Amino acid sequence: MNNKIIIAIVAGVVVVGGAIFAVSQRPSGTPAATPSPAPNTQNAQAAATITYSANGFSPATTTIKSGQSVTFKNTSSSEVQVDSDPHPIHTDNEDLNVGTIAPGQSKTVVLTKKGAFGLHNHLNPGNTAHITIQ
Repeated sequence: MNNKIIIAIVAGVVVVGGAIFAVSQRPSGTPAATPSPAPNTQNAQAAATITYSANGFSPATTTIKSGQSVTFKNTSSSEVQVDSDPHPIHTDNEDLNVGTIAPGQSKTVVLTKKGAFGLHNHLNPGNTAHITIQ
């Protein structure tokens, strides 16, 4: 037999054997793992959307229920860094420390800590908003 044919047959057997081995390592009846969505997914249905533009945050005041999500959307031409008050230590509600959002991007977070909180753009602390979580 030709050496190329023998090599091709051996390679095929190795590939098939490897596939059989991989499948046999999963306990029967166990489905293959599927990736979980990221916690801050943009696909989540948000209870509220807070938009950041060249004019700052809009709306300036938002109210949601604990456990609901808020989407922060950046429509400005520069980055925004959403953080809770007080500036610069951001300790009032760590869930509001969303971080940097690039122009045209958004981030969605679930907020659970009840109360009234201020937030601001850390890169321009004069741009502020307030959120009440009931």
